[in-house]
Amino acid sequence: MARGGITQPLVEDARNRLLARGLHPSIDAIRAELGHTGSKTTISRHLKAIEAKESSQLGDEALLSDHLKQMVGQLARELQKEAQSQVEQAEQHHQAAMATLKEALGERADELSQSQAQVAALAEERDQLRSQITALQETVATQQAEGRAQQQRITDLEEQVQDKQAQVASLEDKHQHARDALEHYRASVKEQRDLDQRRHEQQLQQVQAEQRQLRETLAIKQEELTGATQETTRLFAALTETRNQLDQQDRQLQQEQRDHRATSDERAQLTQELDTLRKEIMAAKKQEAQITQLKDQMQALETELNVKNTLLSQWSRNLNGEKESND
Repeated sequence: MARGGITQPLVEDARNRLLARGLHPSIDAIRAELGHTGSKTTISRHLKAIEAKESSQLGDEALLSDHLKQMVGQLARELQKEAQSQVEQAEQHHQAAMATLKEALGERADELSQSQAQVAALAEERDQLRSQITALQETVATQQAEGRAQQQRITDLEEQVQDKQAQVASLEDKHQHARDALEHYRASVKEQRDLDQRRHEQQLQQVQAEQRQLRETLAIKQEELTGATQETTRLFAALTETRNQLDQQDRQLQQEQRDHRATSDERAQLTQELDTLRKEIMAAKKQEAQITQLKDQMQALETELNVKNTLLSQWSRNLNGEKESND
């Protein structure tokens, strides 16, 4: 800190302190002792005045008696010893303080090495956690892709199930229509048979009546008997044709029954496929539960990583604060 002005007593005091430490009282050394203040010209002027004053005092010593000179010399030697003792004590204190400071610096260096090792361990653990999180993220992404694929497959399967159910319903409708048609056909056939039977009976009664009439009028109605015989032949041919039609209708009925059995088999197969689709849907739901569990694990690892990053930041701030304190 700069002072108001450099006076001779200040210069003399600084010179005495340098001499007490065994240093040469040069202008630069005195100026440094004064806190690097004052001009060298002023210091030089005061220093010359002090040296002139001391020279005058030494000249006056010649006027003193030998006993006083001895006392002055003894006093000067004691002062010099005392000053030297103080200098040595100051150096010892300085060396002890330096040793203490070095020891503290060594401890700080050890603590710094341990802190750096802990920081490195935390950084390595953080990198491992990041690797685990990356792996889990990839696994979750894969599981999500598979889940989406499974969901799409489930959707497709559900659509197939709906289509199959629609087909089953359509087949059931067709089967119902077929049964209705079969019942209608059976009723129609029965009605036709009854009608043909009645017609045949009527025709037989008519033929019998004609035969009786022909027997009574055989001689008279020979030509009519021939015509009646031809009519009887025609009626038998019609009856045969009717029987053939009935046989054909019976064959159609048997074919419809076989179609009905095939429809029942197809319905059983569709039911089995529906059970398989339900099992696949249950498996897909289990896989979704596994994906949810993996997400929870990833969230826990991210929380642990945040805690590690916070600890790492605190270690870094503590190290920087200790470093700044040491500086």
